[in-house]
Amino acid sequence: MSSLISRIGEELRSPELAERIKKIFEKAGIPWDLNPTDLDINRFEAVANSMIEELDPSEGRLVYGKLLEKLRECGSGLPEILEEKVFPEKLPPEKRKESFGEIVLHVDPEEAAEEAKRCLRCRNPRCVEACPLHFPVPAFLKLTAEKKFDNACRIFLSLIPTPATCSRICIGYCEEACTLNQLAGKPVKIRNVKRAISEVTDASENLPKPRPHTGLKIAVVGSGPAGLTAAYHLRLLGHYVTVFEASDRIGGMLIDAIPEFRLPSRVVEKELELLRILGIEFKPKTLIGRDLMIDDLFNQGYHAIFIATGGGEPLVPKIPGLELKGVHMALDLLRKVKRGEHVDISGKVWVIGGGDVAMDVARTALRLGVEEVKIMYRRSRREMPADEKEIDATLEEGIEIVFLTQPIELIGEGGRLKKMKCVKMRLGEPGPDGRRIPIPIPGSEFEVDADHVIFAIGGRPSTKWIREEDGIELTERGLIKVDEKLATSRPGVFAGGDVVRGLST
Repeated sequence: MSSLISRIGEELRSPELAERIKKIFEKAGIPWDLNPTDLDINRFEAVANSMIEELDPSEGRLVYGKLLEKLRECGSGLPEILEEKVFPEKLPPEKRKESFGEIVLHVDPEEAAEEAKRCLRCRNPRCVEACPLHFPVPAFLKLTAEKKFDNACRIFLSLIPTPATCSRICIGYCEEACTLNQLAGKPVKIRNVKRAISEVTDASENLPKPRPHTGLKIAVVGSGPAGLTAAYHLRLLGHYVTVFEASDRIGGMLIDAIPEFRLPSRVVEKELELLRILGIEFKPKTLIGRDLMIDDLFNQGYHAIFIATGGGEPLVPKIPGLELKGVHMALDLLRKVKRGEHVDISGKVWVIGGGDVAMDVARTALRLGVEEVKIMYRRSRREMPADEKEIDATLEEGIEIVFLTQPIELIGEGGRLKKMKCVKMRLGEPGPDGRRIPIPIPGSEFEVDADHVIFAIGGRPSTKWIREEDGIELTERGLIKVDEKLATSRPGVFAGGDVVRGLST
């Protein structure tokens, strides 16, 4: 190992860096007389994590690349193990514009098993810490690598009832945190592995068995991801569970707004059937706060209520011209398209925003056959909240993103949108969320032609239905206030998801 490290230092023309690499190997407990071909993936894990701690990102990538190069020259099999193995079958970009069909067609389970072998099995896995669910990624990947696919599926189902859905729309904080991503920008493709497991296994045969009935009745308000997950775990604990949904369709945004090319309705419907198999009851077209009040639920014999009403109320910009024909809110348009309703949209279309919803609605407009669609975002790509893979897919489909620009006025003619007045922006200091604050550049105003503009600038949970007599305290932001156990100020009422945290993934 000593001579190998020396050669790396010589090639990088940095004796000082070579000394630091030696210390990294010492810290990792790698003996100097170890044959490079004996540096297996377990030993390499310690080296890789020491590199992340001791080197800055640019140095780390440089050293990692050189190390693999030299190991390959020495005949080590480690570089081959660490190469990406899974390559999903995808619909070509030119075909996507003609169809709302799913883009990722298939993930081969054999490839997924090989990809899972890339996992370093880190002793302190960043991937687990980064995941909001603390999904046990190393254990899941180990089972997949061993082709124990049903066991891997059971890990999924121990946490959530929607593995096929999750593998398609999860934002992938685990991949971002992956040691191999930190070092080389090539994380283990965890989401693809999850997708393969969801396809190769039958979730209905791997469902956990609920405990014996407790006799307790629980009402869950809202059938989005938080509501469905809560209902699932409550049912597994042995409680009777009823899910109330305001819409005529169960599934919240999953079924009502996320485009078919990202999340087909058939996938959601199949996973909803898992919950029905467990005995969970669904009551659509029931708006709590109108059709039934919180008191009514208690009076009907429910022992506890879990509120998970999500965040479907769009933020509306404060600029002139919003009343013009041709101005749309993204979620409204996505819902209409998902339901197969006619959408009057054509010509030159602008989408305002930088999140996943902006990408979704721009790509939807493209599939509706508009002449041209562009996205306008007031910050740079670095600050975009959208998932990187969704941004990449948007660009692959030929949609242009105009950065550091913001609309300030919508200009119409005869009551219909014709132009959009915009201003160039520059980035100032970081704000509370860590992203740099956009600042208008004086004198940079200009106009663009626009037949339609779609605003996708975020949303917020609606808690207007909560009455003072319900006894549920709200925060200054209008969210439901809960303690560490998700209990609200009213005994027996709990809440979770976006209605508590604000809009997130």
